Formats: sequence, structure tokens, C-alpha cells
Amino acid sequence: MNTTVQADATEPTVYPSARAKRRLGTYFDEFSRGMNPFGLIPTFGVADANSMPADKIAALFDKFNIVKVRGVYTAQESADLQKICIETSNLKPLDYLEIFKGNSKGFTGGSPVLNDKRFWPYAANKHVRDIVQKILGNNTTEFGSSVAAHYSARGLHRDYRQLCEKPGSIYNIVDPQKRVVRVLHYCASENMQGGMLGAIPFSHNEKIFAEQSKRVGNKQPIEWFDTHRDELAKLRKTKDFSAVDEIDRHVVWVATDPGDVLITNSAMLHCGEHMMSPRYFFVSTYTDVNDETLAMAAAPVKSETAKDYHKYLATLGFGGSNVLLRQVEAG
Repeated sequence: MNTTVQADATEPTVYPSARAKRRLGTYFDEFSRGMNPFGLIPTFGVADANSMPADKIAALFDKFNIVKVRGVYTAQESADLQKICIETSNLKPLDYLEIFKGNSKGFTGGSPVLNDKRFWPYAANKHVRDIVQKILGNNTTEFGSSVAAHYSARGLHRDYRQLCEKPGSIYNIVDPQKRVVRVLHYCASENMQGGMLGAIPFSHNEKIFAEQSKRVGNKQPIEWFDTHRDELAKLRKTKDFSAVDEIDRHVVWVATDPGDVLITNSAMLHCGEHMMSPRYFFVSTYTDVNDETLAMAAAPVKSETAKDYHKYLATLGFGGSNVLLRQVEAG
């Protein structure tokens, strides 16, 4: 008797992917995404806020330009920050369900420190400010902040590209003399996850990247990794994950618990994690005040709350805030 077998209509479509071209391991697919050459060497620092001095953490930053600092906040402080992020974004944890379905959007932005004093103790947290001032010096200010709720910037990118990719800039990745430091404050209530940041190690400096790539056998140039966003955009039409998988396997993921912060160089190519559950974080950004950054830092400081914020920072050793306030007053 002839039997015709029909495909189950509910069976998901299988799309081509680089994973299918690689070795399947003893337990199915543990080797199928390929090898990350950067996984063979140390690529980020890890420190404890309460046991390692700020100058030692700054030295780790100088080496890797990305450091996870554990225990910056207590569990309660982390939960309190999450509550503020929920109120700022107007997105509760269960709102993630509608965002996942595509019925609503996540939240990012808001310049929270210039508009809400509740963020000030986090942007000027003692551990954070001590480390940042050790990295950047006393002529430093905070010049950009954001809240993210149920949001992930999945494509590899740099922040402040107008500095780190500008020809002749002291921030240019070809030979950077200055750095913009971004601090990601991951927050959550009890029993919730923190978050992860993906990065291409050493991509903040072309010379160091070339040296470390030679060390681990990576032959791909920085420019190739920068195509990640475009390749992700193509997936909507092609459903072919091959190119994305090839780039993704080079990404190093740094995972955090609530209360941890990541101190990063904004010029490093980095990306957000896959959004699999609710997530909140607050970002604060710091720079040395100089001819390239002064106008950028002063531009959004218009309200009295924003001015008071920089007066507050100045009392905590952020000398760049005094320079910024003089610029604002001079118009």
C-alpha cells in the first residue's frame, strides 16, 4: 500500500545558517556555531567594587577598555533603580509580552539625569565616580545619559561616532589619545536577570586590535565587524543567517548580575543581547572636557535642573562640570 506523508503545517521553517556547515559535537550542536578566537585570551576585566581600589580598576580598564565591576549597588539599590527606570519608561516587566509580539515598542533615551534627580546618586555613585575620575582625570564631566527598557541595540556599533570616527580627532580609533567612558548600570528586582553586553575585543583601537588579532589568528578587519547591522537588516528578506553567524561567533559576551556595572569605552564595537526576557538599565557617560567635547556637553544643559546637576557633580570632584557651567553661562 502506498502511503503519502505530508509535512506538518505547524513545523517551523528551517533557514540556511552557518551553524549547519560546522561540526556537530557529541551532544548535538555544542560546536556548531564555530570558534571565537578571542575566547582564547583575556578580553575584559572583572573587579569587586568593595575590595579592589579604584586605581586598580582603572588599570584594568586601561588594559581591556571594558570592565565588569561587581557589587556597586546593594540588591535594594538595584531594585530601586529598576523602579525608577520603569516609571521613566512607563514599561512594566509584563509589558515585555506585547513588545515581544510586536504590538508595542521598547524604550530608550530620555536624558534622565538632566530631568530627574533620582538618577543623580547612580550617575555619581561613589564607586563609579572614583573609577571614572581615575580613568579620565579631574577635568571630567558626565555628558550623556539614557534609560533602556525592554530594548536591545542588536547590531554592532560604536557610540559617539562623530568623535571616534572623525578624521584627525583625538578620539579617532586609528590612534586614540582620549576616551569616552560609558557606564551601564544594570538593574533588576529580586530573582530577575541583569543583562549582557556583547563586544568585539580591542576594537576601540586599530593598532591594539591588529596586535591581538594576530595573536589569536583572527584575519578579519575591523570594517568587517561593522557590517553586522546591515547583515541583520537583510535577515527580514533573506532569512539567511550565514553572514550574521560568522560575525556573531566573534562577539565576547559579558554577563552581569543586578548591582553590577560595566565600564566601557564607547569607541569599542558593541551590541545588545537577544531580548528573551524583561530588561532594564541606565547608562551614564563621561568625558574629559576639551575643545572637541565642550560644546557637545554644554548643548543640552538648559534647564535649572540640568544646571543644578552639574553643580552637584562639581562638588564631587568633576572639575569639567565647572568648565561646562561657565560655557553655559557665557552662552
